[in-house]
Amino acid sequence: MKKLMILLMALSAMGVLGITGCSKEKAAAQVEAKKTVYTCPMHHQIRKDQPGECPICGMTLVPLGDIEETPSAATPALKSDKAVEKKIKYWANPMNPAQHSPKPMKDDMGMDYVPVYEETASGEMKNPAGMEGLAPIHLSPYKEQLIDVKYATAEKAPITRLIHTSGRFAGGEGDFAALASDFAAQRPLKASGRYVVAEVYALDIPFVKAGQKAFVSSLSGSGDRIAGRVASVYPYDGTQSRVTRVRINLAQAAPPDIFANVDIEASTEPRLSIPPSAVMNTGTQKYVFVATAPGTFNPQAITLGFQGDDLDEVTSGLKAGEKVVQGANFLIDADSKIKAAFSESK
Repeated sequence: MKKLMILLMALSAMGVLGITGCSKEKAAAQVEAKKTVYTCPMHHQIRKDQPGECPICGMTLVPLGDIEETPSAATPALKSDKAVEKKIKYWANPMNPAQHSPKPMKDDMGMDYVPVYEETASGEMKNPAGMEGLAPIHLSPYKEQLIDVKYATAEKAPITRLIHTSGRFAGGEGDFAALASDFAAQRPLKASGRYVVAEVYALDIPFVKAGQKAFVSSLSGSGDRIAGRVASVYPYDGTQSRVTRVRINLAQAAPPDIFANVDIEASTEPRLSIPPSAVMNTGTQKYVFVATAPGTFNPQAITLGFQGDDLDEVTSGLKAGEKVVQGANFLIDADSKIKAAFSESK
């Protein structure tokens, strides 16, 4: 009897140890099986267990998410996705969001109605004031890379613009004011002493200052461009045509021509600016999409000042350091308008 009891106790101990060991091995196997999988935004059949590039198109692989490779773990993951799935409020016509349906259907052109979900109060993004017809947009990292979203930072920088105008070659000895009255000198001219009298319109004259760079070439287009600098601005408009005359001293001998093409490199002191490609202009309103959080873009009305060739001055609506969408903003703008149309039709 004692031998039987000892045998039973030994078997029980071995069973407990075996179960514990199996549980630890199983848990370790599940942890090992759970890993990040990377895929290509354009070729979803590509699956990699580490970052890299797509072997087909060369695009950077993006995380597909944490998945469990064992078949038994796939079901719980699917259940968790359904648990957070939003409730469909109704179906809407993709071409006319005002047309609703309580169930899936097709329109007259055969297009499927799209579902409109009930947004929770915590996840709802309200339309910004003064931006009717636009709504905030949230994109996943996958969609951001798919449409190639690019950013620009609002920061202070000098703004430069080439002012294109025309003028006449002048020169010789004498006072600039006297010579500018009829543009050309009345005496024989020396090539080394010639300069250019350019006409600058009233819209551009506030940005033209003495010392700025200028480039002069013959009106015919022959010859090389000649570098120069703005020497002085004529004190009044003698022609009464809303133009101001500017004298440009040349760094080398001028050609024996009468008329000239003139480019003045007008530049401002550092001002808050963004690239022109980031600005959405409807004709009556200018706005940008500000990245307020990863993947979240809010439309923001702005006011522009001096507009350069590569940068535009922002006088209101943005702060230094804010990031705005510079690339793919037209696609984000389209999504923003569609979302706003759905919101207004609720």
